[in-house]
Amino acid sequence: MEPQHEAQTGLITRPQIADRLGVRRPAVSNWARRHKDFPAPVRSGDMDLFLEAEIARWLVNRMVPHRQLLDGEPPGTTYADRFSRTSGRRRQAEPKAGGSPYPHVGAEDRKAVEKLMGRLAERVRGPATMADFVNLCLIVMYVRHAEPDRWSRIEKAMAVGQGTQGVQGLLRFLGDVAQETLRRSGDRTDMRGSLLQLEPRSWDDLTAAVRTAAGAGRGAFQLVWESFSAREGLQSFEFCSPVGLASLAAELVLAPGQKATVLDPYMRGGEMLAAAYRHLGDAGGTLYGETLDGRLQAVASLYLLHLGVRPKLTSTRSDRWPPHREHGADVVLTNPPFNMSDAPGPGRRTGDWPYGAPPRGNDNFAWVQYVLGALVPGGRAAVVMPVKAGNSVSAAEREIRRSLIRRGAVECVITLPPHLFSATPVPVSLWLLRRVEQPAREDVLFVDAQELGERMRRRRVLRDIDREAITALVRPWLDGEACPDDAGKHVLRVAAQGLSAVAVARAEIIGEECSLRPADYLGGGHYGAGPDTAMLRAASDDAAERRHRLERGAPGTEHAYRTGPGPVAWDEAVLGDLCEIQAGPSYTRLPATARTRDTGVPLVFPQDLVGGRIAEVTREGVPWETAERFKKFMVLENDIVCVRTGAQQRPALVSASQAGRLLSSNVTRLRLRPTAEVDPLYLHAYLGLRHAREWMSHRAAATAAPSLSSAALGHLPVRFPPMGQQRRCVELLSDLGRRVEAYEEYAAALGRLRGELAEHLLHGSAEPL
Repeated sequence: MEPQHEAQTGLITRPQIADRLGVRRPAVSNWARRHKDFPAPVRSGDMDLFLEAEIARWLVNRMVPHRQLLDGEPPGTTYADRFSRTSGRRRQAEPKAGGSPYPHVGAEDRKAVEKLMGRLAERVRGPATMADFVNLCLIVMYVRHAEPDRWSRIEKAMAVGQGTQGVQGLLRFLGDVAQETLRRSGDRTDMRGSLLQLEPRSWDDLTAAVRTAAGAGRGAFQLVWESFSAREGLQSFEFCSPVGLASLAAELVLAPGQKATVLDPYMRGGEMLAAAYRHLGDAGGTLYGETLDGRLQAVASLYLLHLGVRPKLTSTRSDRWPPHREHGADVVLTNPPFNMSDAPGPGRRTGDWPYGAPPRGNDNFAWVQYVLGALVPGGRAAVVMPVKAGNSVSAAEREIRRSLIRRGAVECVITLPPHLFSATPVPVSLWLLRRVEQPAREDVLFVDAQELGERMRRRRVLRDIDREAITALVRPWLDGEACPDDAGKHVLRVAAQGLSAVAVARAEIIGEECSLRPADYLGGGHYGAGPDTAMLRAASDDAAERRHRLERGAPGTEHAYRTGPGPVAWDEAVLGDLCEIQAGPSYTRLPATARTRDTGVPLVFPQDLVGGRIAEVTREGVPWETAERFKKFMVLENDIVCVRTGAQQRPALVSASQAGRLLSSNVTRLRLRPTAEVDPLYLHAYLGLRHAREWMSHRAAATAAPSLSSAALGHLPVRFPPMGQQRRCVELLSDLGRRVEAYEEYAAALGRLRGELAEHLLHGSAEPL
């Protein structure tokens, strides 16, 4: 009888499919490449997930080869039979508290997070920081999915509460829940105090935020933190590790089925420990985490609890670089802060640094040595490092690299794709280290994986197939497989496009620079596999298609306008009659000391006016209570902002997402009067004309800095036709503007394709047809 596959409705990853079928993970990837009918994955952040029911149906006609049958399996057994038989075992192994270790991220989750992190956040947090609001979202998401009894109590509180007292009562209750939850995991973070900093405008705003957070799926948890990281422009010591990067690190240094003690000495949001937990599976182990940032510890605690993990976390450490540890770790996974340093203490250069004292002002190699010291003999580590650390010119760092190489502590260095992090473009490498008494082998493996990954918005993500390609290359190397000798350098031919590697003898590395940068041994890239231009070609094709659609969807410019006699039925008025003109507050009323980068309400500065628009990235703002006193300086959608003091820029139109920002001292707001028969888009285009901008520049007072008063600006003459013609003008100009953008995008994509192809044509790995 055929198994009831339709009952399987969950989501599953490639490694889980392989585990349930008793095959190696590359076999699943090969099926997906070779068979067009293989089920399509569902994207979830950095993960590829598959519907169990679709996988089960696809496997029905695929018989297990006779030599691969397991004990008790009769001839004719299909992979679908095996897949169905192992379903219950997998579900039983899943954590109960946190649900699936691979939370699904759907379109509705993304919409919920966009709503939460938009204007709703501003209405709920008031003068509190964005981090306080994020804490509210995270605790609600955790309780909703992991503790249903407590969530029902929160729902009851929302059903009866109202007004100011209800707001404070609900925040206190949520704070108590958060404190108790964190205390159970050993986290002493004061999240209750954080939540009580919030000052929602109303009861409805607070409950809307709570219900929106609760309605999002489990996968939205990390989306909230990623959105916060991108929005706040966090520094390298604050932002979290991409899930794909964390998974790769765990897969490389944790052997399948290994029971291990795992440490992350800089756990950020808990991603590395979560990846270790996923990889260990039923084997189990102990997870330790350390941090110096209490805010990040709270995030890590909730994230790991969300997955069903109860690690041992601490945010205190008596000595930043303790020479001895009570317990050693079998594996260390960490993403320490880049190019930063504690204040140099008296033991900085005289302390216990077995590979050499790190330079003052940069802790990159202090972290490397701390990681090695935390390992048991034979233990392995994966450490995320800036690429520049591999060949930095610092004499102290060069000597540390030399010592690391001589003593066999470095096994492999992998250059990863750029833009993995949403908060920084800094290129990174993954260093695989091992604590050994004697070097285990005479060479180091260098891998260039910069061409892997998939572009998603402003980031690249490591997909399952990318991680599998790297793991298939590196794991055998770590397990001791040798390569043919070639005068100390062994070039590994890799089938996957965009991935290349070379093994270099340690004696060859210990030269003048002692470089640990793969490009120094691969010549900037490996060209044996041919150019990996698929992504760039697809981008140029997409840009060309967009250009063609614009050409097809609108009439040609030769038919969109005509020349003829002068204007008929046009009017002329001065700007002051058409608009309310409001200059920004004086510097004495809004000095720099009143502003903050932990923005409550963003300010608009002259340098934010770029290309007729206001930049989305905010520079500074003012606290909520300050903004309340400056409501008259708020901008609304379709307002126009001009430079008041400083070099004249093209005036900018306020978009819907920018409404609510405040004018800074050096800009002026134009708001059309209700009686003005002028379209705001027309007026914005008119003020961008050369003669209008010259008019404003000539009338700016020639003081220490050019300054255009509101009175002078009010005399600017504006000519305009009837409303219908104004809108047709705007429509034509907007269409041409979109075409310009499309052509520029197409030209940029072709330029990137040309550059990539040139690298290969001129290295002989590709040739013109």
